[in-house]
Amino acid sequence: MNNSLKWTIIGGGNGGQTTAGHLGMMGFDVTIYDIFEETIQAIKEQGGVYLQDALTGFGKVVCATTNMEEALKDADVVFVTVPATAHRTVAESCAPYLKDGQIVILNPAASFGSLVFRKTLDDEGCKANVTLGETNTLLYGCRIVKPGTTQVFGLKNRILTAALPATETARVVEILQTAFPQFEACESILVTSFDNTNPILHPATTLFNTGIIESEQEWRFYVDGFTPSIGRYVERMDEERLAIGRALGLELLSCLQQLEVEYDVFEDTLAESVNRNPVYQDIGGQKTLETRYITEDIPMGLVPFIEIGKLLGLPVIHMETAATMGQLLLGRSLMDEARTLENLGVAGMSGNEFLEFVQTGRK
Repeated sequence: MNNSLKWTIIGGGNGGQTTAGHLGMMGFDVTIYDIFEETIQAIKEQGGVYLQDALTGFGKVVCATTNMEEALKDADVVFVTVPATAHRTVAESCAPYLKDGQIVILNPAASFGSLVFRKTLDDEGCKANVTLGETNTLLYGCRIVKPGTTQVFGLKNRILTAALPATETARVVEILQTAFPQFEACESILVTSFDNTNPILHPATTLFNTGIIESEQEWRFYVDGFTPSIGRYVERMDEERLAIGRALGLELLSCLQQLEVEYDVFEDTLAESVNRNPVYQDIGGQKTLETRYITEDIPMGLVPFIEIGKLLGLPVIHMETAATMGQLLLGRSLMDEARTLENLGVAGMSGNEFLEFVQTGRK
C-alpha cells in the first residue's frame, strides 16, 4: 500500500465522513472539507472519525477545514462526496485552487457528474491540468450517528470507476486501488453513469409509498416499501436503462445482477433480492417527499437517462412517468438544474461525437 498519497474528501456527510475515517484507519494522510462548522469542529476536536459495525475503529484526520484553499493545497487525490445537486457549486469553489496533476473523483457521480464538473471548471476559467473521474456508487452503506461518528452497514464488492477522458482510466484506477481494491476500471463514464441505479430504485419506490411517507407509520424503505408490484415497475424502468446502454455499445448489469455482484444476494426477482439484502434491512423510510430520492435522483439521474434515450429514439415511458409524477406531487419543476444535454455541455453533439468526447476529451 502506498501510504504517501494525500487524500482530500470534499463533503462531510455520511459517505464523506466514512471515507475519511476509513482512509485514516488505513494510515493515509487525510483532509476533510465541509461547509458546516459543527461537523468540522467535531472531527477536529477528536482528531478523526470513529466508525462502527462493518468497519470498526478510529481513523485519524490530519486536517478538517471549511476553507477550500486549505483543503486542496496538498492533495494528490480529491474525492467529491456530496449530493449531485452540489457538484456545480463545489466545482465553482474548487476552480481557483486546483493544481496540475491532481485527480478529482466524483464519488459517486450520480450520472455524468464529471461532465458537469468539467463544464463548470471551463466556465470558471480553471487552467489547472487535473484529471477528472467518477464512480458509479459509494463504497459504503452508512449513516452518521453524530458528527465524527458513522455506522457502516456494509461495503460493496465492486465500484466501477472511469476517468474523463477514458484514456486516463487505467492510470487513475491504479492510484485509487492503493487504498480501495474494490475500485474497478470500466470502459468510460458512460458505464459509471448508466450503471448508477439510484434513479431506477429510488424515485418510483418513494412515490408509490407516498401514503406511508405522509402517515405516522415507521417503515423500512427496501423491506416494507419495495413490494412485488413496485418491483415489477422498477424492473421495467431498468429495462429502459439497459436498452439505452446497449444502443451506446454498453453491456450493463441489471439491478438484479448488481445486487448479486455487489452484495452476494441471489434471488429470482428484483423485489425478493432487494427485500433480502442484509445491508438494506435497517434503512428506514422517509417521512417527506422532500428527499434526495426525488429532488436529486430525478434531475441528476432520470433526466439525463430520458434525454439520451429520446435522442436515440428509444422508449422511456416508465422513467418519464416517474420523473413527471415526482414533479407533480412536489408541485414544482426540478428542471432548472437538471442534467439536460445543454447543462452537461454536450448539446448539439451527434451520438458519435458524444462517444468521442468521453473517450478522448476532445469536442
